[in-house]
Amino acid sequence: MRFQFWHEGFVFIGMFLVMVGVPCFFTAMLGTRLIENLGQHPSRSAKMQMGICVQFLLVEIFAFAMLLLFFHVFSD
Repeated sequence: MRFQFWHEGFVFIGMFLVMVGVPCFFTAMLGTRLIENLGQHPSRSAKMQMGICVQFLLVEIFAFAMLLLFFHVFSD
């Protein structure tokens, strides 16, 4: 017995890695920036956290939209 769907499998794995990797990359970038800014200006902690929180929310909305698109494409 031989596996026939190599191309489709690699496309599926690649799309899944992009869906997981892109939000993880942006989350790591935002978290690193937050920690760096908090180290330089600890008295402005709440203001910085709220600014990053809004950006985290945008990343999560983008990730959720990618998951919905992935589900919609592969559900038919």
